[in-house]
Amino acid sequence: MKKIFCLFLLIGACFTTILAQTDTAFNKGVFKEYPSGYYQNTILKGIDKFEQTELVSAKKQLKAEVPSWAVIDSFGNFINQWHNNPVSQGNTGTCWSFAATSFFESEIFRISQKEVKLSEMYFVYWEYIERARAYVQKKGELTFSEGSESNAVPKIMMKYGAMPREIYSGLLPGQTVFDHSKMIEELETYLKFVKDSCMFNEETVLSTVKNILNSYITQPPDSFVYQGVQYTPKNFLNSF
Repeated sequence: MKKIFCLFLLIGACFTTILAQTDTAFNKGVFKEYPSGYYQNTILKGIDKFEQTELVSAKKQLKAEVPSWAVIDSFGNFINQWHNNPVSQGNTGTCWSFAATSFFESEIFRISQKEVKLSEMYFVYWEYIERARAYVQKKGELTFSEGSESNAVPKIMMKYGAMPREIYSGLLPGQTVFDHSKMIEELETYLKFVKDSCMFNEETVLSTVKNILNSYITQPPDSFVYQGVQYTPKNFLNSF
């Protein structure tokens, strides 16, 4: 035991010495003033409840100070692959869908040379439905909140297919920016009521969850016409 204790002391001393010799350039932080940007002046201004008309004032934020060589100064050193232009997720926790959808769009082009813009909110819609289903099946012993993981997109694709964004955007008429804050609050409140009341009827719960989703991001169509061809979400996905 005494030998093991001495060994730990020796390892600790060596580790402390290494840290002391680490480049101090990585251990600095500075407060830097940033002007208001896209989120404040585009996303927030696009949300109906956001009534501010003037630009948000600049704020000071703590930022790590890194060596200049750690910053990429040119994309010319990389091989560019085809991709659609970035799309804002607005005021939502749906980065998982936007990131994975962009990846699959590039994969579709790589495999079939077809350019397509998929609907991110189509995957979001059905992911929240499936999350609510699991919530009921586990009798509320499951966290239901905004967000998911990128692997949810291929999972939803396999069960529900896919859809072009021009067919289903997930935006209400006149809405220009995604805002799920009220929708998520309503879903969480309802499912908490379901758990507290032990009302775990799957058909009833899913019907109510769909009604909430439909009122905030609309209901995806069962079939649609895209570029002159009639599709269902599943055979649309299989067309690539």
